[in-house]
Amino acid sequence: MANINKPTFGVATMPFPSEATITPVWVQGENITLGGKSRRDVMARKYRYTLKWNYMKVTDYESLETVVNTLSAATFTYGKWNHSASGVSCLGSLSARKLEHGSGDSDFWSSVTLTLTEVSSRI
Repeated sequence: MANINKPTFGVATMPFPSEATITPVWVQGENITLGGKSRRDVMARKYRYTLKWNYMKVTDYESLETVVNTLSAATFTYGKWNHSASGVSCLGSLSARKLEHGSGDSDFWSSVTLTLTEVSSRI
């Protein structure tokens, strides 16, 4: 079994997520002809990556938030999936940040979800 590196998004190296999913996203038009046949025109096919952490340190969150707040695409790399192992350009969004444990302004852990959507189509 090979070891994989922690996921990265831009300059942010994230801890291993508590949960991670990859979802295919198709931009398509689908019609039924007068003869009853289904037709599909796929204009784009890409992937959406969702990473969830039950507990994320303040420093990890702030590093990730800095990349997401640029509102620009950044390279996402995660060896868990072949689709992103060599790096893929994505736009990111963060969920609400929920305090789970700790106190103060730097000694607490939050639960958070990062959603990344590929910028370019794979077709």
